[in-house]
Amino acid sequence: TWGLMKRNLEGGENIEGEPPKKEAKVHESMTKACEEEKKIHPPPEQLIDLPPGTDPEKPRKKKVILICGYNGSEFVGSQKQPTASIRTVEGEIEKALFQAKLISYENYGKLQKIAFTRATRTDKKVHALQNFFSAKLLISPSVDLSVYKESLQKILPTDIKLFAMIEGSKRFNTKLCCSSREYLYYLPSFCLEPLADPKNPSKACYVNCHKYRITKEGLEEVNKLCKHYIGTRKFHNYTQGINAKQGQASRYITDMSPRRTLVIGDIEFVEFFIKGQSFLYNQIRKMIGMLILLIRKQFSVEIFENSFKNNFFTTPLAPGNGLMLKRVCYDHYNTVKGAQKEDVALPEADADTVEKFTQEILEYISKQEMETKVYVNWLLKLDSSNEGDTEDGLAEYKKNNAQNANLNIQSVSYTHLTLPTSDL
Repeated sequence: TWGLMKRNLEGGENIEGEPPKKEAKVHESMTKACEEEKKIHPPPEQLIDLPPGTDPEKPRKKKVILICGYNGSEFVGSQKQPTASIRTVEGEIEKALFQAKLISYENYGKLQKIAFTRATRTDKKVHALQNFFSAKLLISPSVDLSVYKESLQKILPTDIKLFAMIEGSKRFNTKLCCSSREYLYYLPSFCLEPLADPKNPSKACYVNCHKYRITKEGLEEVNKLCKHYIGTRKFHNYTQGINAKQGQASRYITDMSPRRTLVIGDIEFVEFFIKGQSFLYNQIRKMIGMLILLIRKQFSVEIFENSFKNNFFTTPLAPGNGLMLKRVCYDHYNTVKGAQKEDVALPEADADTVEKFTQEILEYISKQEMETKVYVNWLLKLDSSNEGDTEDGLAEYKKNNAQNANLNIQSVSYTHLTLPTSDL
């Protein structure tokens, strides 16, 4: 037994008393932050019950994996932002989970309180065919996850598709357990047409450019250039705020290649397949932009190789409209999953649904290009940039290489050409 000795102030005696009851620790800062978040992102007022005939038991918290696809055109990235006016994928998913009564009012507004994780983040206007999210949700043991899936899909906006819900183990983390990530980039083939005069591009090459079709030889040349990306390379020039000496600049790319060409509407697209362990911010878009620059301006491969060395090299950023997260791979985790009951992968039964969604996005990309000329306008900026000193910059780099000079080999300063929309 133990006791607490107190001083009797009146008699000066030590008496043994009961220990004071410990008050429950209240995380006031977290609670306050959560309430502030609710003011910025107010929870939906209307809650949705399960379908009639469902007799749920008292729900318990359970780790659940959500496999989602989305058309990123109307999203400012996937990650939730602190500003209410910014529409994000995670913000919409959180609203739907609350409306379906899968997260409580107390936990709404702070994703970390439900152990929310995502496999990877996508940038503004980037699409996803399979992105993985996980969270601790209020699930009734007597209700199958497929019932919750159907209920959630009715709540989610039309540009987000919920393909599957899988029960996850307590220790599963969508980001840390991932082995690799696969992306697709659909590039209009006219972006890969070499310019007749790179220093003085003619406006005629942008008129009806959507009728261009890449040749077999041209596709083989693109494939040769793509091989320079494969392996462990320093991609400090393919992102922002990183130099070659930082460890995070090194990324391992296992595959990059033009897989096929396909005509959607009036535009021919080249489908690029990119697979790697992880990617830096804007890395894939800059990898595609670099390919376009080399081919259109007919630069040497040596300039390409110098972009991976310890120097400063400004690479063009291709539009995000054609980029898709194809899938996230958990190959290694699925072999040693331990407590995980089923593989973390898209069920075969849902493969046709994903394929249909892919076709919808491709048709949207083609239609958007015909209406807004995103890639045509981007090429106008790229082709009219000051690239005349690039070869001289390479020579200067060779000259000063012994002194490890930090030289800006290729600097893009865009000047704008304007064409009437009717001519494009």
